[in-house]
Amino acid sequence: MSGIIMPYMGAMGQMGYVAPSQIPNLNLWFNASASATVVNGVSVNNFATAVTNGTSLGAWNDLSGRGHNANVNGGTGKQPSYATPIQNGLGAVLYASASSNNLDINPIAWMDTITGFTMFVLARPTSLPVTAFPLTVTDNSAGMWWNGTNWSIGITAGNRGTVTLSNDTTKFHIYGMVYDGSQTGNANRLRFIYDGSDQTLTFTGTIPANTGAQSYMYFGGDNRTGGAGGALASTYMNGYIGEVMIWTRALTAAELINVDGYLSTKWNV
Repeated sequence: MSGIIMPYMGAMGQMGYVAPSQIPNLNLWFNASASATVVNGVSVNNFATAVTNGTSLGAWNDLSGRGHNANVNGGTGKQPSYATPIQNGLGAVLYASASSNNLDINPIAWMDTITGFTMFVLARPTSLPVTAFPLTVTDNSAGMWWNGTNWSIGITAGNRGTVTLSNDTTKFHIYGMVYDGSQTGNANRLRFIYDGSDQTLTFTGTIPANTGAQSYMYFGGDNRTGGAGGALASTYMNGYIGEVMIWTRALTAAELINVDGYLSTKWNV
């Protein structure tokens, strides 16, 4: 970010920026920074168990109040682990592709045929292989993933944008996407924001007016080998995810600045 930035005005959170829970229509919030997070004055467990460095994670709890917890698919051997301190003294979820680490949500009826959403992910892939892996994406390609060559940002299968980034794997980055199906034209319907800056996408297909049918959402790994898995079936990342937030609408410019500022200040990225 550059210049003078005014945060989204509301109940103040991280260093003058409001917490995600203060921005309307928050539908999912995963936070790996500690064992628990204070949400609207109440302490909420971030995971299904108390965590220390190296704890295996069977579930990642949703702090939005919507109950969209992510669970491991395939048994305890495929659980990612907790790593702390990993960034700015905070913890993160550590994925290892060799162990098929994964977390997912099933079902995700709240993503069916909606006309807008905003997604932010604070993550650090430690390697970018010639094979694909999901960052946070659905079975019908709504979300963000590494396609083996560059980053893909999509809404439905075959309808996506791609972008080549510098991809510094030694650092955490803020990955954001905004989808607004009420707009006209691919570039107006789909935006990708990387470390606070809008990126120019190369589009394939036509970004649709709604998200269509959705069944699963994957975080860091897709351990489902059936038809629902799509092109990312049995693909896994190496690296860390620190925070995930999804709103079921396109956020305003001021709200986007707030979320980016909240994450960059909190995690020192």
